[in-house]
Amino acid sequence: MAHSAADLAIQHWNTTPLYISEQERYGIFPWLYEAAEFRHHRGERVLEIGCGTGCDLLQFARHGAHATGVDITPKHLELARTRVGNLAIVLRADGRNLPFPDASFDYVYSHGVVHHSDEPRRIVQEIFRVLRPGGCFNVHVYALFSYFVLWNILRRGSNFKLWLENSRDPVHIDLNTGRSLRKLFAPAKLTVVKHHCKPWESLAPLFGWFLVAKGQKP
Repeated sequence: MAHSAADLAIQHWNTTPLYISEQERYGIFPWLYEAAEFRHHRGERVLEIGCGTGCDLLQFARHGAHATGVDITPKHLELARTRVGNLAIVLRADGRNLPFPDASFDYVYSHGVVHHSDEPRRIVQEIFRVLRPGGCFNVHVYALFSYFVLWNILRRGSNFKLWLENSRDPVHIDLNTGRSLRKLFAPAKLTVVKHHCKPWESLAPLFGWFLVAKGQKP
């Protein structure tokens, strides 16, 4: 029986929740605090798509944002609600079909989620729909041209993507370039920056594991 990318994600992360510890998360991604712009949205309506266990959502709330997080995984939702308490709203929802009216948010953020969807364009359309005119988005996805990817392509050849999907996180994975992101988010104009997790931070300008795409609703 075939399973959708969302079904596979729920099945995997319901038993293997990610980044339960804030110390672990920001130890691996020390650049994330600035890249996510946690401190810059006081008083704004912030939506996080794929809030996971709530680490990033809590940062937005601590810095004064009216923060809402959505996720599709029951275990993530349970952990996120425990973490954020009454500081933020946590809902079960799919990024492809968000339960919010048009123009509901000033800022939409997503880290490590869109590349796991087999319908990324639908997520982008929903981001644009729920953003107010002039609202901003900040989306982090896996980069094709990264040290990790190139090293494993040399080791595994054409079987690399299959290995990646089945051994690291057994879920759907898309690898992105600046060009593919600009096409995905068109007609919005993007700023795209590479970042890596430790211990490869010094190689980030050339071989960043993540692409951070920032832009504004047209």
